[in-house]
Parts: sequence; structure tokens; C-alpha cells
Amino acid sequence: MTFFDHLLGGIASGSVIALMAIALVLVWRSTRVVNFAQVGQAMFTTFLALAVYRGTGNWLISLIAAILAGAILGLIVHFLVMRPVRRQDGSGAIIATFGVLIALQASASMIWGVDPQAYPPIVDIIGFEAFGRTWPFSRYDVLVLGVTVLLVLLLSVVFTRTSLGLRMRASAFNPTVARLSGVRVSQMLALGWALAGSIGAIAGVLIAPTFSVTPYSFDILLILAFTVAVIGGLDSLVGAVAFGIGTGLVLSLVSGYSDSGNASIVALVLLALNLLLKPEGVFAHHHSRSV
Repeated sequence: MTFFDHLLGGIASGSVIALMAIALVLVWRSTRVVNFAQVGQAMFTTFLALAVYRGTGNWLISLIAAILAGAILGLIVHFLVMRPVRRQDGSGAIIATFGVLIALQASASMIWGVDPQAYPPIVDIIGFEAFGRTWPFSRYDVLVLGVTVLLVLLLSVVFTRTSLGLRMRASAFNPTVARLSGVRVSQMLALGWALAGSIGAIAGVLIAPTFSVTPYSFDILLILAFTVAVIGGLDSLVGAVAFGIGTGLVLSLVSGYSDSGNASIVALVLLALNLLLKPEGVFAHHHSRSV
């Protein structure tokens, strides 16, 4: 039963990791940038959503506010930070995202302080009771897992079955060819950052009830989500979910049967093995489509 408890806990934590990995994959697929500021954007919009919730008492309104704030923040990052460095090499964009992360964390510390704050869940976060015991899987975990699967399905349809998704991918892969084909590259890149910001905001709001929200509480998710995204393939939403849940299971078992501090070490070992054996990612796409 202890082993089964660890499995259920791993699925719950893996869904949380997968949500943030989806946001990283979405930025990569739509802009070709690894956005290390994603957790900072999610944290900042979560604080804004918490302020809206305290003012209105309505969880749904706070979620909508977070989604809108995430889109606006994504556009701000794109126009003020990423566009000026886009003509430089890839390392310039990566360094810029780290700068955005530091700026967002510093701003959140000045506005809301560094003391942990609780974000209320929309449904019960206590595990299900059955067969005379409480299981480490709650209605809230079901909600997070359901939203994760739904986002993957919707985004997969957008990117693979619509002309909008094809234009966004073309703008990210080869902006010059996309412009010659009549695609407004600047609009597509801006839309990609706005969409990724909104998805990251959803992830932040759903993750927050399982954490104490501080300007730095999502930092561990950056390591885990980046590991998952790379292993699954930075352009694969399915890989983000599959290896997000898989990583959650592994970390839960490692934490349950050894010191919890070993979990992050195991994540880095998995990343190193993937880079050695299949650096492009397990679910990486290699086929091309004409515009």
C-alpha cells in the first residue's frame, strides 16, 4: 500500500510538473526560445490572481484575471526584451530570460513581500477516502490532471491542424521564408508569447494551492519542468505530459524510499542520460510541412 501511495502521489506531482513543462514547450514551438523566465511570469500572475481573489472572493474571476495578465506580461517580455535581442545569437535570448526572471522576482518581493501566502483551491485538496483510509489523490489532483490533458489536446489541434498554428511554427523556424510566404512574423511571435504567458498563468494558479506562494516558490519547478521538456522533446506537448507524470512517479518513489533531497539529483541524472542517448528528445518531431 505504501508503494501504491507513492504512485498516486507521483501522478499528482507529475501533473504539476507537466503543466509548467507545457508552457516551456509552447514558447519553444512558437518562438524557438527556451524561456527560463516562465516560472517568474507564472509566479507574478499568480500573485495578481491572489490579489483579485481577495478583492472579489471569486476563484473563477481570479483565474480569468491571471490568464489576461499572463498574456499581457508575455507581450511585454516579447516587445521590450526579446525583440531587441532576437538578432543576436541564441545565448543572448537565454540570458535575457534569466534577467526577466530576476526582475520579476525582485518586483514581486517589493510589492507582495517574501512571506509565504496561501492560495485557496477551488475544490477539496484532501485525498479521497475509501476502504477505511485516505488516499494521497484528491479531487484537486483530478482537476489538475484533467486540465493538463485538455490543454495538450487543444494546443495539439491548434499547432497541427490549423493554419494559425502552421504560421506560428513557420515564423519560429524560419522567419525569412515565412515573410516571403506572406506571414506576418512579428504578429505570430507576439501571439506565441501571449499564448505561452496565458498557459503559464493557468499553470501557476493551479500549482499555487499545493505550494506556499512566494517570489521564489516556483524555482524548483523550473529545474524539473526544463528537465521534462528536454527529455520529452522541446517541441512535443505529449512528451511534456508523459515525462512530466513519469518524472513525478520517479521522484515520488525516490523521496519515499530514500532521502527527499535525492529527488533533484535523480532529475539531473535523467537529464544527463537523455542528453547522452537521445539529445533531441524522445518525442521530438522531424517531419516537415509545406507552407
